[in-house]
Parts: sequence; structure tokens; C-alpha cells
Amino acid sequence: MRIRSIDVPQANTLSLVVALLALAWKNGDPKKGDIARELNIDPRQVDYYKHAVRILGLAEPDKGGRLKLTPRGERLMAATRVSERKDLLREAVLEWPLIKSLLQGHRPEELSRRAVSAFLKENTAGLTETTVHRRAETVLSWLGQVSSYDPLDPASLAREAANIAEMSYGAYAAREEGVLHYSLKMAIAEDPKRYLGEQLTLVQVEFPFPTNDRADVLFKDERDRLVVVEVEVDVGPFDLPGLLQAVKYKHMLAVIHRLDTGDVRGLLVARKIDRLMKDRAKQNQIESREVPDFPKRERALN
Repeated sequence: MRIRSIDVPQANTLSLVVALLALAWKNGDPKKGDIARELNIDPRQVDYYKHAVRILGLAEPDKGGRLKLTPRGERLMAATRVSERKDLLREAVLEWPLIKSLLQGHRPEELSRRAVSAFLKENTAGLTETTVHRRAETVLSWLGQVSSYDPLDPASLAREAANIAEMSYGAYAAREEGVLHYSLKMAIAEDPKRYLGEQLTLVQVEFPFPTNDRADVLFKDERDRLVVVEVEVDVGPFDLPGLLQAVKYKHMLAVIHRLDTGDVRGLLVARKIDRLMKDRAKQNQIESREVPDFPKRERALN
């Protein structure tokens, strides 16, 4: 998506955005000086907050420059409970296209100043390097004001990552060794040429490590390199466990066999892998393969 520089906020404090909306709701046409006094801000910042209410779809300036509340802005002002106002404001922030696009490509713990600055730099035109960093601070500030975590606080992001990790592992463990996972693993082990597109020699299924981890399948390729395969059923944009396993196994094999990591290949294999996860795998020197069709079979009882 391309974002106009004028649509990237400069007003950091959402409570003042709501205060400006309230002034427009009551007064209709408050003067810049009155707004600055009421909000206790510098007069030059008034335009920042006017842009903010427009960006969030809460009000639009008419031809005379007066702020006219949108239906969303009217609902926010009509809300009598604090919790309801917070929910409506949170909804406005999270549905704003810039934030929506940012969150579609990033997990919460990835929302560093650097990552958001890079996102803005890639998706906007006309912002200088310094301006990009300032606008990134504002975007992160808005997110922190409507979320359970604070993107500007590394400790808060670490706690959020820990919470997400527990949920991610629960979903990952539930999929492990189901019929689809087992069927795909065995299909790959028995016919790598057909399902992975290359001639590989099987070393072992369920290859054990001293850490009590087990790689799904271990092969050797035609150049005599070890190829460790992590099998998943489907991998969404934020499904990290499979990729993390592949990275871990690749590096553990290199340590065990005293090899350079470049001499060990890691593969993430699933029926479907989201583009974002493919990009992340490539960034971490893990190959990805999609195998949409394979025979289903029940796991043999021991």
C-alpha cells in the first residue's frame, strides 16, 4: 500500500484527539487559539490533531475548514461509558489502513522503532529520514494507547511475546502427529523426489538430538549435505514454531557434526505456507516447500 505523508499522524496523544473532537462536537467551529488553550498545546500542534481526527475517520473538515463529525465520531461522543469510548477509539485506530497493514505483516513483538520506520519508509513518499522516525514514534504511541502492550517499552513487548508463545505452542502441539502431519512426513520420507522435487537419500525419520528434540526427517542431498526437514500441516503468517524448529535443527546438526551452517540445509515443508513466512524462512537460510497433495494414512500403532 502507498500512504500519503499527510495521512501519517504527528499527534502523539489520543486523549487530546478525543478532547479536540469534543470541542468540535460542542462548539462546531473552535478557533485555533481556543483549541491550543483547551488542549494545552502549542498552536502549531493544533493542525496535527485536526489531521489525527481526520485520519481516524472521526471528523472531516468542510469547505470552510470546520470539523464535521463523521458517524463514527458521533458514536464516540455519544458514548456515556468510559469503556465504550475506549473500545470505539481502539476500533478506529486498529481499522485505520496504515495500522491494519502494519499489523498484518508484523507480530506485536516485532514492532520496534526500526521496523515501523522501515515500514513507513517503504510505504510512504515525501518523508525525510528524520521525519520517518518521528512519525514511527507516533504510530507506536497510538498502538500502545489502545493495546495491552506498549511497543515503546521492550519489557512490555517481551511479556507480550511470552504470552503469544504459550498460545502458539498450544496450537502447534495440537497439530503435531495428527493424521495429516504423519501422512505428509511419511510421504516425504518415502518419495522425496516426488514431494520435494529433488533426489535425496533418507538418513532417518524422527532423528533424535541429545536435547530430546526430534527432527521429522533427515536426508542427505547429492552434494552430501545434511538436509533436515520440519513438517507442518499449514503455516500461517505468524506461525513461528515450525520455522524455529527448522532453524534449531539446522544449527544443532552443524554443532554435532562440526560443520559450517552453510553445509547443513534446513527445510520447512507444509501443505501451504504463507508468503510472509516464506520470506522469513529465506531470511534465516531455511528453504520452504509446499506439498498440497499427498496420500492420507493413519499412523501405525506401536
